[in-house]
Amino acid sequence: MRVPSLLASSLFTASLFTALALLACDPQAAPDAASPDSDAGRDAATVEIRAEAGPSRYATVGEVVAFDGSRSTGAESYRWIFGDGEETDASADPTASHAYDSPGRYRAFLEIRGGGRTRTDSLTVSVTRPVVHAPRQSSSVAVAGDEVAVVSPDSNELAVFSIEALALLRRVALPADPRTVTRFGDGWAVACQAAGVLALVTGDRVETIEMPAASRPFGVIAVDGVLYVSLQATGQLARVEDGAVTTFDAIEDARGVSLLPDGRLAVTRWRSPDARAEIAALAPDGSARETWTLGYDPQPGSDTESGGVPSYLEQVLVSPDGALAVVPSLQAAIGEGLFRSPRALTHETTLRAAVSFFDPRGGEEDFERRKLWDDRGFAAAGVLSSRGDFLFLAMRGSRAVERLDLLSGAQAGTLLEVGHAPQGLALSDDDRLLFIDAYLSRELVVYDVADAGALPVEVARLPIPSAEPLSPELLRGKILFNDAADPRIARDSYLACAHCHLEGQSDRRTWDFTDRGEGLRNTIDLLGRAGVGHGPLHWSANFDEVHDFEHDMRGPFRGLGLMDDADYEARSETFGAPKAGLSPDLDALAAYVTSLDAHLPSPHRAPDGSLTEAGARGRVIFEAAGCERCHSGPTLTDSAVVAGAPVLHDVGTLGPGSGGRLGAPLTGLDTPTLHDLWNTAPYLHDGSATLREVLTTRNAGDRHGVTSGLSEAELDDLVAYLLQLDGRR
Repeated sequence: MRVPSLLASSLFTASLFTALALLACDPQAAPDAASPDSDAGRDAATVEIRAEAGPSRYATVGEVVAFDGSRSTGAESYRWIFGDGEETDASADPTASHAYDSPGRYRAFLEIRGGGRTRTDSLTVSVTRPVVHAPRQSSSVAVAGDEVAVVSPDSNELAVFSIEALALLRRVALPADPRTVTRFGDGWAVACQAAGVLALVTGDRVETIEMPAASRPFGVIAVDGVLYVSLQATGQLARVEDGAVTTFDAIEDARGVSLLPDGRLAVTRWRSPDARAEIAALAPDGSARETWTLGYDPQPGSDTESGGVPSYLEQVLVSPDGALAVVPSLQAAIGEGLFRSPRALTHETTLRAAVSFFDPRGGEEDFERRKLWDDRGFAAAGVLSSRGDFLFLAMRGSRAVERLDLLSGAQAGTLLEVGHAPQGLALSDDDRLLFIDAYLSRELVVYDVADAGALPVEVARLPIPSAEPLSPELLRGKILFNDAADPRIARDSYLACAHCHLEGQSDRRTWDFTDRGEGLRNTIDLLGRAGVGHGPLHWSANFDEVHDFEHDMRGPFRGLGLMDDADYEARSETFGAPKAGLSPDLDALAAYVTSLDAHLPSPHRAPDGSLTEAGARGRVIFEAAGCERCHSGPTLTDSAVVAGAPVLHDVGTLGPGSGGRLGAPLTGLDTPTLHDLWNTAPYLHDGSATLREVLTTRNAGDRHGVTSGLSEAELDDLVAYLLQLDGRR
């Protein structure tokens, strides 16, 4: 069993940082001596006696550190206690030297004696391994010299600021959906996901390099003049050199890209399978590939810990010493719930922020070191200090940044209210300034974090977009969708709508909602559905308006709700009196979910967007098999409410874990759309099948399409067609 996670503090405080600097990783307690404010045999006529150990400092392992107490006054003898079990004898020499054998924060003491009195002073020696690696990882914000650049996905811009002046240098219009940025030559390279291009920005000039059709580039880093870009939809990595693009297989759902110390590249799988999280380690030319894993945590949930699988992996942060890699994430407790365990899911056991650690030289995870945060739901991004001794983490739904002392393992404070949906962090080269991409506050927030013993100071909030691209209602709704810190939405800052539907997509998890009167439920993708544009919501069609998510906020999320209590009590049933129009914030949330009306393009189609030959054959089979009896019309679903009740079908896929509907028996399921199947595995309401299994072993009696007589080749064609459905037929 791992040691319990450290509780997240509520504030960065001067006392917290002072205590950390003095006490963290202190293998030896203070010497048994009088404090600076007490005397052993006070004599008012004697000279002042004062110990001065000198300033705290950094050193590397094995480096000889010089200690000098000569600024002390009234001393007749000096003794140094180095904090690692070693010390000097008392002598008349105020200086000493010492080398530390291992990393840590050591509290070194100077003890002086004079006139029968004793005084002590201390300093902290922070010992790190030598810097051997220049970390590079994809991020929404990047520092290079005196410039910091940050992407603005909603306004399609790159903003570049002067670090010295903390002032805007330029904003540059970009192709749609810029996601990550890296320094490249004298300018910047930006992966534009929706546009499917890599943008090269020099001053105000933009060149674009096309990525493969529908590949959705996300992460980008530059190594020795070569750009590496993750292609999320195709699971590939693109190598871009002198404008030429080559691609090779990386990992499914490829997201973040980082440079490993041996020159290989790490690519994260964004949404994990149930048993483990995955990271690919690839040769820069694609000639070799390994898959490294982060293990499933089997521990039961509690108010401070919860098990599960790390997911939403967006970065691998490699320490400058080349010996440690850090992965921020969310940990999804998919083993909890009354069907799968004796415990119901609660607001504090469903998910929580996690940080995993592994050796970047071989991929072995240090599972016992994994950190879980109390009152935090999702660690979305991070940055390491230049010596690798501090880790800053962006807690996306909590509007917070946490700091972890990697030398001691101690939580080192919290920045609260940094802005909505912080999704990227960067540090200035001297570790003085922390830059926070507060995405939905539309600000680059800057803190001075140079002094570990002082309260960090907010020094600037720099507007990122040139103008707000969304209407006030949609922006407000998007903020609420991504927020866990609003007590009306959730208790204790764990749960946000986006924590299961980040970017409107499915988290590819199957949750056990038995305690809600439901059952095992595979998370549904929201993209293209336009709220209730496809009919009632969820597999059991238990909501007839987006506003019914008020029930989740007041129920499983343990929030206070966005509606007035009286209004809610009068409309406390789904499929009852409508909730629309009673709460501006609930209306805004519904408006945002309704705005998600576009599907993602399928990478399985031909480069020109048409069906492949196999897909065209599969469409004929689809129609002949009678699939359109339920999967009909442009939306490929017959989902509807008729005479006040939803249209449900029992197609033979219900099982022991299927549960109920609103606490009553489950007689059938709402027909899901077939668009975006390429991006929403696993399949069926309980996430129990592959797409081929849906058509074969999970279609007894041909109850959802006559597929039992299809040949293997015909099944291949039908699957090919289904994987090409993306809003287009």
